[in-house]
Amino acid sequence: MKKIISCIASLALLTSFPIVSAFAADIEPTSQPSSAVSADDKTDISNIVGHWKYQVAEEGKNVLTSLIDSGFIDVKDDGTFVYTDIEGNTQNGIVKLEFDTFGGNYRVPYFSFYGDNGFYTGCYCHQNDSDVYITGNGGMSQLVRDTQNSDNTDKNAVFENSDEKTADKKEVAVSRMEDFNTIMAIMNASPMYTVVDAVVNDHVLVTDERFKTIADFKSFISETITGDLRDGFISECDYCFTEYNGSLYVRTVGRSFFSFETEFGIAVLDPAMDGFSAITIGGNQLFGNGKAEFRFDDGKWKISSYEYGEWRDIMAVENYDFSSVAGIWYEDTEGSCNVLNIRTDGRFTYSYSGGNDFGTLQAMYWLNENEEIIIGLELVQNREMPFHAGFRAPEESPCNDIYLAQEGNPTHFIRREDPGRYTVEQLSDMAAQDYEEKTGIRPANTLPMINADDSVTVALYDGNKNPFDAYILDPDTGTGELHSDKSPVSLPQTGNNSTVMAGTIAAAIAITAAGAFALTKSGMLRKKEDEEE
Repeated sequence: MKKIISCIASLALLTSFPIVSAFAADIEPTSQPSSAVSADDKTDISNIVGHWKYQVAEEGKNVLTSLIDSGFIDVKDDGTFVYTDIEGNTQNGIVKLEFDTFGGNYRVPYFSFYGDNGFYTGCYCHQNDSDVYITGNGGMSQLVRDTQNSDNTDKNAVFENSDEKTADKKEVAVSRMEDFNTIMAIMNASPMYTVVDAVVNDHVLVTDERFKTIADFKSFISETITGDLRDGFISECDYCFTEYNGSLYVRTVGRSFFSFETEFGIAVLDPAMDGFSAITIGGNQLFGNGKAEFRFDDGKWKISSYEYGEWRDIMAVENYDFSSVAGIWYEDTEGSCNVLNIRTDGRFTYSYSGGNDFGTLQAMYWLNENEEIIIGLELVQNREMPFHAGFRAPEESPCNDIYLAQEGNPTHFIRREDPGRYTVEQLSDMAAQDYEEKTGIRPANTLPMINADDSVTVALYDGNKNPFDAYILDPDTGTGELHSDKSPVSLPQTGNNSTVMAGTIAAAIAITAAGAFALTKSGMLRKKEDEEE
């Protein structure tokens, strides 16, 4: 039976031409398909002739949020195509013009790609961007025109003739990194590759038998490195080297140089059709870990760029969305009063019996036991005092359980749902703003706590982590009292003047003899009682 796009999506599509965003990837034709013909300028096969990168979305996502290179599709003028997957395997096929019918009246043209080994995809003809065709049900894949490799014959020849395209990327990366180390060592006159020879002033003799001329060394660079990095190294060669009596000499420089430490293994990151990254698992004591970007060039994987430094810097995840873990988390251990408060901007407060720690969550790429990439969230106070704890980033959003690991021991934390109309984060922001407007003092940090009666205490802290005041608030109205002088407050976002019930202050917060706020356990216990019921 023919499988079609949902009725709602189809109607939206038909009423918004030429804007089209999805195609049912497993449509079966209702009649014998015909070769693509020119019904109008949008359905002419010439629109999709060329070299295309085939990209698919991660499971449960679409091409707007994630993309994985899956292969290349080369479409010829006669309507045939060749699909080459990411492993270099190829299969032939034909592109056909077919029609999707909705409601018996609407016929929507689409290009169908039928491969000889079962490969199939398809895309509606009427789309906005002639260089990007969204394919798959719900935008699960797409074809992107590859203008940098428009010569289909040359690209296919690379796939068919190259052993490295499908070789083990770890082995290739280690080999290239070690070749890179050789280049760096020789150009910097390392004693491992040179000996002092007084024949040429200020130069030492290169002992590696592979290199007798400058041209030999430049060729080795071109086999190892590509792009601007290659050009930069080659441009230095005429300054670094000289030839004499059939031997190669390198200028002495007396400086340190970076090298990849591959003996402890490497991890391959972000493998794709035309590139990948690799990072050393062992770190160099002087330079730290090394990371190299690889690109496929002239039938070989080559290093296009590199960096080195602290693992934390190299493996940092940019622009991570912390909303899935934002909120208040109570430790699920009998008698514990540990609470973790996480904001949507990644700032956190970790409260325990001895005090509070403030810091920022940092998203990091981790390697699991199989050296596979996962994302972890680490609690960091600052660069000098890392808070050595973290947890694996949740796959679902929002999540209700996290397992905070410190020194290898995971601790279960349970989410405490926001008790009212305003989230604890919103109440914290409004309290800090209100206090600044009234006193001119902006709190350095805030710590929200949910009390047994569902009121919220927002403690205000100075830059030395000392609490100096607190708001006790109704989470439905944003009204309440200031702890220091018992004055009523109505936070500016609400405009509601109702007050919280009597007794809230006593139940909400207490100041210890040392002047620090002590967390009440009532909110956590209330949470557990609710779950048991």
